[in-house]
Amino acid sequence: LYNPDLQSSHFFVPGIVAIILLMISALLTSITIAREKEMGTLEQLLTAPVTPAQILIGKLLPYIVIAFLDGLLVLVFAKLLFQVPFVGSFPLLLGFELIYVTTSLSIGILISTLVPTQQLAMQFALLATMLPTIMLSGFIFAIKNFPIPLQVISQIVPATYFLKMIRGIMLKGSSFEVLAPQAGLLAVLMVLFLFLAVKRFNTRIG
Repeated sequence: LYNPDLQSSHFFVPGIVAIILLMISALLTSITIAREKEMGTLEQLLTAPVTPAQILIGKLLPYIVIAFLDGLLVLVFAKLLFQVPFVGSFPLLLGFELIYVTTSLSIGILISTLVPTQQLAMQFALLATMLPTIMLSGFIFAIKNFPIPLQVISQIVPATYFLKMIRGIMLKGSSFEVLAPQAGLLAVLMVLFLFLAVKRFNTRIG
């Protein structure tokens, strides 16, 4: 209905934004904290007058900016090179993107607390983000066609909700009221992953 010419780019390009944001956010945060542990500099940070929460905030903020810039860059190319329409609210998309990026960063922190080296962090991050996002989020295949167990697993993949948001805003001009259920579920995942990441990080610090 919203893509009468059946342009594949209108369907796939918004999904690429979701993949890039998740991979960059999770990969960079997992590597940077793993590097601190591997080099022994994380312990040195603890001698400074900062709390573990402040360390996390300092690690997260730069990557929030980087992820936003990457997302904007992809959107610019989507519009200029692939002529993907953008008929919805740009500020609304940025708000949803902030929730999604925070969730992705939390996944990266959680991964970094589980592995001892950068190499393992990179492999784990790619495995935990790329494959589920591409295969189980609805990026390529419709979730309703999945077997029931895979449909259940797809509900814990953050991109499952963000894909509906970005495609709804860009192609349909969906409002906040329409996308509020997806935003709420993504916010629940954000809180869950952030809680697990902070708790695990504090445990490792302790």
